[in-house]
Order: sequence, then structure tokens, then C-alpha cells
Amino acid sequence: MGNTNMREGIASEPGVDSASEVGSPSVDSASPASGFGHGARAVPLDASSAASLVSETDSSNPENTLSSERIAAIHERNDWLIAADQALADVRRRSYEGKLTTPDRWVKRAFAPSGVDGRAFASDLLAYIEDRPHAEDTPARGKQDVPLGYDDRPDLDELDLDDPLPEPEVTDIVLLYGKSGVYAYSKPLMSHSFAHALFNTAEGDELATFVDVVRTESKVYPRPVAAANFLNQPYLWSAEKVSSLFERAINDEAYADIETTQTSLNDTYFYSTTFLSPAQAKALAEWHGVERFRNP
Repeated sequence: MGNTNMREGIASEPGVDSASEVGSPSVDSASPASGFGHGARAVPLDASSAASLVSETDSSNPENTLSSERIAAIHERNDWLIAADQALADVRRRSYEGKLTTPDRWVKRAFAPSGVDGRAFASDLLAYIEDRPHAEDTPARGKQDVPLGYDDRPDLDELDLDDPLPEPEVTDIVLLYGKSGVYAYSKPLMSHSFAHALFNTAEGDELATFVDVVRTESKVYPRPVAAANFLNQPYLWSAEKVSSLFERAINDEAYADIETTQTSLNDTYFYSTTFLSPAQAKALAEWHGVERFRNP
């Protein structure tokens, strides 16, 4: 997905929570609908003005201490950062549980600090992620670490109440932009294919989900996809629905690359001819569906 700045148009939570709170594929998506305005920001997103306040000392004070205004700015910013850290921890926990998170959840779960409008906080946190280095919407390669949250950083215990907190890292957070909103997940804690399956399911496009899974598996791993896979989480489709989706795909020119192959046990596998030849697909299906169980 592109990293277009999407500070408005946050998705409604039911699109994610309806199936396993979603409820586990990369597609180009339209911008989400507008209507999630910023409201008045209690804390600047880039923290530049806050930083200018907290980094300077009051030269007029004989003891060179921070002024009450600067201390207030530190406290205000720290309150926002603590709320952001808690919301990000929730995204990571839900990713581990196999769920996407929409910014609307940050409103419903009241993560905003006291005195800050919940919708403004959610919009600002989304912009905070967008404006900082965050994970790309691509399959993970190699080991990736999850940034430590405030609760897992003993060094922060040494800070005084008037010390500014460090900015939370979001290098693991992926943002998916759909027609109805934005979805977030932690890349080290949820696979790319599972996240996109959830994304397409939440967006309500089952045919796009089916095709995207087949193409992604054929391109990335590469391997064909067993029809039986769609009977399990996160799809929970019936065999009849899977067959119907394949029929719809082969009758649509946009999905002309989607084909099937069978194993020696007559199990059906789907693949994309864009990434696998018929011979490759058949051999890989036989390996994944039959031979690997005979050769542990």
C-alpha cells in the first residue's frame, strides 16, 4: 500500500471486530471516507513546539530551573505519549491474537489522556505513526523486533516527574488503507498474508481476498494454496463458497491468472500463472499436500 497521509477517514471498528474482532493479504486501496476530523490538538504531533519548551531552562530563574509553563508542557506531552504507548501496546497485543486494529478502537477504548477529545487523539496518533519510520506493507524477511513499550523499559524509572519521556517507536507498525478506513498491525507479530486476509475480509470483498491470497502465496513463498485452507481461520468459508469464488475468478478477465491443480490424492490447489507454471504448481502442490507428510 502507498504511504499516503491519511489523517482523516478512520475506519469504523465493526469492520474489524465482526469476525474474531475482525476479524487473519497487498492490494491497492482507495482512500478511506472522510469524516474523522482532527479537532483541537492538545499536543503538537511533531513535538517540536513542546521540545522547544522543555529543552530550554528559564534563564531568569536564579536556580536555572524550568518555569511552571515549561513543566506544564512536559506533563501535557508526557500524558499524550503515555496514552499513545498504551494504544500501541494494544495494537501489538491484538496482532499477536490475530486481529487488526482501527483507530476507531482508540476512541472506543478511551485511550486519550484526560481532557483530550478521543477522536482528536485517534487522528493525531494515526498521524504520529504516518510521520515516523514505520513498517512497510510487505512480507517480512528475517527476524524483526518489536519496540519496547514504556512498561518494559526500566531506564524510564530513573526519570523524574518533570522529565520528558522519549517518543514511542512505531518501526513495527504497518498501516493498511482501505475504502472504508485504516487498519494497523505489528509486522513481527502477524504475517503479511494473514493481515491482508483480515483486511480484505473487513473491507467486505471476498473475491479480492481469495485472489490476493492465491497471488501472494504463489509469488512470495512460492507455493499454491490448498482449497482446504480457506475452510479455516480467518476465512471460515464453506467448500461451496470457495468453489463459487473460483468460478467467479475464472469468469473475470481481471483474474485470468488464477488456475487450479490437483495432487495424487485429488486435493485441489489454487495458483497464479503469473508466478508459477502449471508444472511448478503441480509439483509444489504434491510436495505440500502429500510428500512432506511421508518425508518428515
